[in-house]
Amino acid sequence: MSLALVIDDEPTICWAFRQMLEGRGHRALVAPTAEEGLAALTPEVDLVVLDVRLPGMDGLTALRRIREKRPDLPVIVITAHGTMQTAVEAIKSGAFEYITKPVDLAEAESAVARALERRAVSAEVAKHQAEGDLGGLVGSTPAMQEVFKKIGAVCVTDATVIVTGESGTGKELVARAIHANSKRAKKNFEPINCASLPEGLVESELFGHEKGAFTGAVRTKPGRFEAANGGTVFLDEVGDLPQPAQAKLLRFLEDRSFTRVGGTERLTADVRIVAATNRDLRRLVADGEYREDLYYRLNVVAITLPPLRDRKADVPRLVARFLQDGGHAGKAVSEAALETMLAYDWPGNIRELRNAVEQAVVLSRGGPILPEHLPPRLQQKAGGTDGESAKQLVERWLAEAPEGAAWDAVSDRWEKLLVEKALADAKGSLSAASRRLGINRATLRRKMERFGLRGEAET
Repeated sequence: MSLALVIDDEPTICWAFRQMLEGRGHRALVAPTAEEGLAALTPEVDLVVLDVRLPGMDGLTALRRIREKRPDLPVIVITAHGTMQTAVEAIKSGAFEYITKPVDLAEAESAVARALERRAVSAEVAKHQAEGDLGGLVGSTPAMQEVFKKIGAVCVTDATVIVTGESGTGKELVARAIHANSKRAKKNFEPINCASLPEGLVESELFGHEKGAFTGAVRTKPGRFEAANGGTVFLDEVGDLPQPAQAKLLRFLEDRSFTRVGGTERLTADVRIVAATNRDLRRLVADGEYREDLYYRLNVVAITLPPLRDRKADVPRLVARFLQDGGHAGKAVSEAALETMLAYDWPGNIRELRNAVEQAVVLSRGGPILPEHLPPRLQQKAGGTDGESAKQLVERWLAEAPEGAAWDAVSDRWEKLLVEKALADAKGSLSAASRRLGINRATLRRKMERFGLRGEAET
């Protein structure tokens, strides 16, 4: 049961909303002025219905006050018919929805239901956020809290989302968390790894094919989009889609329609798209390998997952989670082993940490996890470069790089090491570092921004 606050100076409007809300099992408070409404705004209020035209303080001013006090509280604004500018102003000020007078009760009931659903979902996500654990995503660092906030914002919408981040950072977990906390949660979640699809069968796999469309097509087969109707499609490694499939995906994103391979009938599927990539799509667009229009269609809401090296404070919590998932919740981890894990940069991110914990559990048998139970590479200093030759580094980095992106992955790591070393030797001076590297300051700045590095002085 939810509590709604209705702020309107028309008794008939207040009566109608009270009847509608109480008829749905909710409670309602009413206030004839913004001042009285703000005084009645307790933490128990789950929804506000607010008229724009009020005696004394106007509704838009009251809306801004409400947003200051309760930024997560959904507010439905009532505005006079035809005052579109007021409606736009209300949405800009943070209103969840607006309805026009004369009030259509069916429209109002639908808006209230959506607002309360959003409130319930936001509260659930906030609870997990406070606990530092959402759908398998673990983290209490500021970077992960920002990820949780974005998930909370997008899961109550149907907006297309693109999740970016290095390999192993947990992009599929983000997609699953969005699906699990959305209105589509009871429908299918269809994960598709675009990089693993045979090039000649990508379109057939995604959109299906008709009988006889090609050799071996002995029957009509629906595609993965049809299988996920009503649910969510997760397109992993979306940067690896070939050009013909990019064109069909763009068309689908435009109007959710498609044709099966070998077919002529236009079909539709009601699915939410969450895409992910560890590649720089903007660079692919610039190189002519990726459609610019598709990039913008996918990039409606972007969520970037930080690499594990940038949120090492989450390592202890992640280790505890992996031990729990493996049925070893009470297993001890020595302080020395934890320090070893905290000193390592985890180029393989969460996936590499999970594998290291699983190995340590096996090798430690029934005792506590000690440093010697961890993979040998963790015994080296943070960054994992000490004791390894250049050849060994390249071999290891190649082994860790995702298929089809090894050049970028290995080159980026060499470049970052080079820039870090030049900046350290130059004591942070961009001018000295750029002279040492033989590149101009603008290029160095771009590389520093790309790798998250900072100079101590702009000299």
